[in-house]
Amino acid sequence: MTRPGTADRSAGFTLIEMVVALAIVALVFGYAFQSLSGALDRLGRSHNSAEALLLAQSTLDRVGYDIALGQGEVTGNTEDGFSWAVETAPYTAVASRSASPLVGYVVRVTVGWKERSNVRRVQLTTVRLAYRVQGS
Repeated sequence: MTRPGTADRSAGFTLIEMVVALAIVALVFGYAFQSLSGALDRLGRSHNSAEALLLAQSTLDRVGYDIALGQGEVTGNTEDGFSWAVETAPYTAVASRSASPLVGYVVRVTVGWKERSNVRRVQLTTVRLAYRVQGS
């Protein structure tokens, strides 16, 4: 039983308890938002890297078809901010005057893009074979 004249202190929360609870909730939501923001940023960077790799692979597949296979460099840009460059040069590891009807070319595809203030790149390199041009 309670004594007459004393207030029942378990009837509700005090103002201090509410302020402390709100401060804790604000801290938890702040850290959660920061973690979510960082995760979304990493997801965006990962998406850009995957898209650049797909562009590099498809550009490498175009070499010898609609991108000429020969010594030199071809460049281009995409609508979504990627730039690409294809460099081809003769493969010199094997004697160039062999009796083979095939000649090798080193093909290097570089795709670049900007993330914030950083320039990122993906580069693929391979050796492609082509028929030797008569007289070379």
